[in-house]
Amino acid sequence: MSGLYELADTALKIGLGAMISGFSAYWLSNSQYKRNAQAQREQQQRALIEDAAVQAEQIHYIFLKYFELIQEYMHSVQNRYEWPQTRRSELYLVLDELVQGFNNLTSAESKLLLLNEKNLYKCLRKMRSRIIFFRRQFYIDKKDLNEQEALEIRRDVGKMREEFFDALSAKYAEM
Repeated sequence: MSGLYELADTALKIGLGAMISGFSAYWLSNSQYKRNAQAQREQQQRALIEDAAVQAEQIHYIFLKYFELIQEYMHSVQNRYEWPQTRRSELYLVLDELVQGFNNLTSAESKLLLLNEKNLYKCLRKMRSRIIFFRRQFYIDKKDLNEQEALEIRRDVGKMREEFFDALSAKYAEM
């Protein structure tokens, strides 16, 4: 009888050990899965935010190219010399880039809304609105171009870019 008792005792210990091992393995794999899922989510959020930053910087760069060409045009009008046709063509190419940049910027804005980053979205929208305002007010063959106003808008856009990247840096530091 004692052999049967020892056999049952050993079987019970082995069974309990297997049950504890199974539970531990389940618990560890579940917690590891949650950690991996959280890390993957954070990595995806970071990638979306980085994408938005690249697109914001790209539109700013295109805006500066457009600004420089318009400023050059204003100088030619002030100094009463003919602005070369090649520069006009270049300006039209930059305008096409600007339109494409706005399409990309819309994508960046939607990514920020997807992440519930309304502050970043608002900063980007303000910058976009100011660039659109500049584009509508400053173009070739407009007679009353004001260089001082153009410089003021350029400064505004620069400040808005800086605000966006400050907010973006704060968000990035939280992650």
